[in-house]
Amino acid sequence: MKSLRRTNFLWGLVFLALAALVLAYALGYVPPGVWDLALRAAPALLILAGLSMLLRGRIPLGGLLAVVLTVVLVAGVAVTAFNQRSSQQREENIVQIGQALDPNISLLRVRLESLATDVEISPSDDPSTGVTGEFVGSSESEVDVNFSLSADNSATLTIRESQPAGFPRLDRVGRGTLTLELPPGLPLDVEVVGQDGDTILNLDGLALERLNADVARGNLAATFPDYQPTLLGISESANSLTARDGSLTLILPQTATARLQLDRGNSGIDPVYDPTLFNFLVGDVLESRVIDPSGDVLQFTLTAPRGQIHVESSP
Repeated sequence: MKSLRRTNFLWGLVFLALAALVLAYALGYVPPGVWDLALRAAPALLILAGLSMLLRGRIPLGGLLAVVLTVVLVAGVAVTAFNQRSSQQREENIVQIGQALDPNISLLRVRLESLATDVEISPSDDPSTGVTGEFVGSSESEVDVNFSLSADNSATLTIRESQPAGFPRLDRVGRGTLTLELPPGLPLDVEVVGQDGDTILNLDGLALERLNADVARGNLAATFPDYQPTLLGISESANSLTARDGSLTLILPQTATARLQLDRGNSGIDPVYDPTLFNFLVGDVLESRVIDPSGDVLQFTLTAPRGQIHVESSP
């Protein structure tokens, strides 16, 4: 009789938790993604029932052990399902990006924030089109584009990917891609922050003033233009590239004079570079072999604590 009472108490708690979940969802406190996961996990109640009957009366706290085993099983299956879908490319959400630019703009600041998205930035073939691009990804993602013009004729273009629902539905989990074309000839200050995805910055041919990119997970590659900033001196432009969990590649013009401060964390992974063009100095610094003392030196901070740093030269 004691076993029966324990079982009834267990199922009383289960049904109480289910009722609370349904009520919370009806009141809008449970995100649709969590509700979707709960519905998909509903068959686990059969597993719980089977385990509770199997363990009842055979081991102490059999009902509690049945709950723990069921939760562990559901969590393992959910994590596996999300991981499998997270690498799939989603295509149901397409957002076109287009921003016309006044020819009198003196500087364009580009601020880009992405989630599980591969990013590629390149020069536009037609400068008159302004900034153009496209996002292709999950319907869980929203892409907000904001443009503001300052009194000094500089402008800021902010492109931000977000997921307002928070926890995504399982059938909408996946990766996205975002391509962006920038006009040549217009001074640019570019900042990219990526959460999960490879980032390719093909900036050759652009009038770049400054570049900062930080990718949490994924590889980062940047092709630097023939660097001639007009608003800031070369030595005043602090450029940085960070790949926190991936490899980092920087491609410089062969004529560039540069000083590259490396941050490899504790990885111990040697950088890859051309020793005929660079000296590897104490303090994790790559410096051009030929430096004009009276000239400007391109300053860069390259951070890759878990991957390899590649420094290459373009023709």
